[in-house]
Amino acid sequence: MSLLRVRRTSHFGGTNFRSALAAAVGAGLVLGCTVLVPAQQAAGPDANPAPSAQATPVPSAQAQTSDSSADQSQTAASAVADARKLNCQQPANPNKRRFGCKDKDFSREETLTAEWNGARTEAKKLGITPSASYYSALQTNVSGGPHQTWGYTGQLTTAVDLDFSKLLKIPGMSLYFSDLWGTGSNLTATIDSVFPVNINYGVGAHLAEIYLQQKFLKDDLTLAAGRLAPSYTFAGLPAFDNYVSLAINPTPVSLGSNDFSFTGPPPGLEWGAQAVYNITPVIQVGTGAFNTNPNSANNGNVFAFQQGNKGALVTAQASYLYNQGTNDKGKQGQYTAGFFEDNNSFATLPNGNSRSGGNAGVFVLGQQMVYRPEGSGTLQGLTIWGAWAYSSKQLVSPMPVFGGAGLSYEGPIKRRKLDIVSAGWIYGKTSQYIPHASAAKLFEANYQWVAKRYFTVVPDFQYIWNANGTKEMGTAVLGLQVNLVF
Repeated sequence: MSLLRVRRTSHFGGTNFRSALAAAVGAGLVLGCTVLVPAQQAAGPDANPAPSAQATPVPSAQAQTSDSSADQSQTAASAVADARKLNCQQPANPNKRRFGCKDKDFSREETLTAEWNGARTEAKKLGITPSASYYSALQTNVSGGPHQTWGYTGQLTTAVDLDFSKLLKIPGMSLYFSDLWGTGSNLTATIDSVFPVNINYGVGAHLAEIYLQQKFLKDDLTLAAGRLAPSYTFAGLPAFDNYVSLAINPTPVSLGSNDFSFTGPPPGLEWGAQAVYNITPVIQVGTGAFNTNPNSANNGNVFAFQQGNKGALVTAQASYLYNQGTNDKGKQGQYTAGFFEDNNSFATLPNGNSRSGGNAGVFVLGQQMVYRPEGSGTLQGLTIWGAWAYSSKQLVSPMPVFGGAGLSYEGPIKRRKLDIVSAGWIYGKTSQYIPHASAAKLFEANYQWVAKRYFTVVPDFQYIWNANGTKEMGTAVLGLQVNLVF
């Protein structure tokens, strides 16, 4: 039985989310007030601002156009400036956009439909920013599974950001709304893998993130509340977006396997609130509290607070943003450490015949550019990354230990400076309470061909050992992913 299926069929017991939510929001405000004065003294009035939020972005190859030298020369300056901040490299794409990136400006070269005959520009002046994208993945298991089969996943995502500083004259406030429509078949279920072979599967119409956001302290402190996804803010790195498998994109899959409330759309969401604060230009902290409704976690159209669940999922992290200031010329890096704790009750392994209260875990992530052949200010080069996550309670955690490492090289071919080639190795240890447990392992390699800033094609190969977390034969998956931004 798939470990993910064990978690999806869990049922939860019930009490109060509101008190934990209020406590977490209060803690975020206290944290902001506590660190404000020393942070301003350390940074100084002329310090470069840090990125507004920790998010899981798209690869920087998609931050520029790729076909002609004329196009590249027109966008090179802005692309290099954006590259100083690893987050939010493609704000035009709501399928890839993470928390903190929704109000970042994007140019017409980043979308297929450009200015919509001027309508997009006029809407932006009013404080209305619409966006849309389509993701698709065609994949097949060339070996392993009960039989060879083809799977297709498609997802149309639309979103609108309402800037209330323009619409209602309320400085720093905005409202974000997004939804999606998914089609296709679930190849992951067919091959019974604990590592989903693509990042999107949610047939039908689903609501995505819907939240009210307020910025304070010259945009260094961002508060948000509404329908939120922990995985859109916490436990992510920019490099993770270079992969097709949900094993690492957008976060280590063990976090969602062990606590399904951690995941984002599709398929579901939770009510929640979170705060992200830039203490200095290089130090960023974030904290959040989220509801634990299992039905909402499986369907973003479910709005109820309590349906057999109780308590809240609380998470926090600290990030070091290395060489990401506008004037920094060194090789960029990003390092994050954090934890989660959930006081809900969980079905015990292997069959969920009883319940046990609470689960917790920690995560440590990092990426660093280590080679840049064309020198300071350029985007091309080699970046390596590593990730580790641990959940302490094996009785309710199908994947208590997660490890991963990989690399991405931007501009592997001289005439294709915006393309990215990536490879990664993932390890997921199965809980000792599951019969015949054996760690699942995955190798993925792909090539991102950036045809235009709005159009990317990704041939992909994955091989999964012990795909369902027990002693079974391996599975090889070939696929082609396409991303299109409207």
